[in-house]
Parts: sequence; C-alpha cells; structure tokens
Amino acid sequence: MCEYTEIENIILSNGKTIKQINEEVGKEVERIYLEGWAKGIAIPFRDSNGNICLANPDGSEDLVEFNRKERSYKVISRVAEQGQGRYAYLLAQ
Repeated sequence: MCEYTEIENIILSNGKTIKQINEEVGKEVERIYLEGWAKGIAIPFRDSNGNICLANPDGSEDLVEFNRKERSYKVISRVAEQGQGRYAYLLAQ
C-alpha cells in the first residue's frame, strides 16, 4: 500500500490533484458543521474507534448510542467539554 504523500499530487480527470480535492472536501465539511451549529443542530460523526459522537454547537462532544428504530440518540457521556471538541476550532473563525 502506498503512502498519501506518494499519491497526493496525482492529477485526476477533473484537472485537480488528490490533495486539492481533499482540501475542498475539508472546507465543505467545515461549512456543514458551522451551518448546522448556527441552527442549533448537533452534528453526528464517528470517532477513530468507530463510536458515534455528537459535535455540539458549543464545541463540546457527547458519546451517544443511536436507536435506529426510533431514529434517536441517547447520550452516554460527555467526552469533550465546551470549546474542547474535535471541531471546536471552527468556533474561533
């Protein structure tokens, strides 16, 4: 398997490199988080262990359990306090 640095400059059929596409996707994800937070919506994501977490509008994070039948979340625990979550850096922009 190759390293990301070996493929990041490959030019795709749209004329952009893999690195450029990844940067654009990152900006779009940030926009989605900020837009959701502005509406008071906590945004779900999976952490590196595959757990479902909610990124809250105040920059905190909650570990949650998702009930598929009811389409609802149950908070298990707070994993990051206000302003300390993975995406909290967006609040400072």
